[in-house]
Amino acid sequence: MSEVAKFSREMTRHRFTAREVTVTAVSRPVPTFARVTLAGPDLHDFASTGPTDHMKVFFPHPFTGELNAPTAVGPSEDGMVMPDAQIFGRFFTPMNVRVDASGATEFDLDFFLHEDPGPASFWAEKAAIGDKLVVAGPRGSKTVPAGISQLLCIVDETALPATSRWIADVPAAVEVEVVADVSYDDIDWVVDYLRDATGREVTVREPLGGLDQALLDSELTDDTFVFAAGDANRLIPLRRVIRDELGLPREQYDISGYWRSGEANFDHHSPIDPADPED
Repeated sequence: MSEVAKFSREMTRHRFTAREVTVTAVSRPVPTFARVTLAGPDLHDFASTGPTDHMKVFFPHPFTGELNAPTAVGPSEDGMVMPDAQIFGRFFTPMNVRVDASGATEFDLDFFLHEDPGPASFWAEKAAIGDKLVVAGPRGSKTVPAGISQLLCIVDETALPATSRWIADVPAAVEVEVVADVSYDDIDWVVDYLRDATGREVTVREPLGGLDQALLDSELTDDTFVFAAGDANRLIPLRRVIRDELGLPREQYDISGYWRSGEANFDHHSPIDPADPED
């Protein structure tokens, strides 16, 4: 298989619109995560078929409880109408998209629970059956690479839902290793979370000497795909090693800043390295 073919990822576009959803179940797969199941008639043509899929989720005002969110242009058209009011939107990975016994589509959102919560984590701590949200996206999906033999994920807590999608989507024969950017004491619950979300046992280790050194310590091959996500500031040295020291071709890795320490409401589309935004 050629270098291009082994890392090829099929792309699919989806209708992009606002959809109202209702909470149908709430659980805690591990103490540090809340899992919320969402369903509703607006999901009749919802699709999410790739591990890096993301959607914008609109939450109620943390103090008033009022949900200001976009509305759909129509039942089958692309586009949304934005409200003339303050909104609280954050990006999340849709998980475990499925059709229930009645033929209705539903999916899960996993929320990392932490101190000083923002609107999303604050809502998830108290989420109850019957609560309403509005979601928009994903715009499209990219499948896992077609011909890899190894998957290396270098991620923090916020990227564990996406990591679980990667693990669930790659063939069982693909070797998976996760470098979890957490303290040593937290490794066990990361293992538990990934086992619960994927049904697979994978190797999980902490980074020693930084995320860039963790990558250098890994046994990469020509068939290894690297997924890295989390705090953009922590990813800057890793990105430089990937590109400048290892010289990995662009199709061999997917790296994304989900948030940036010290910056509120970071846009994950922003460059990981503000000093060198080209990627």
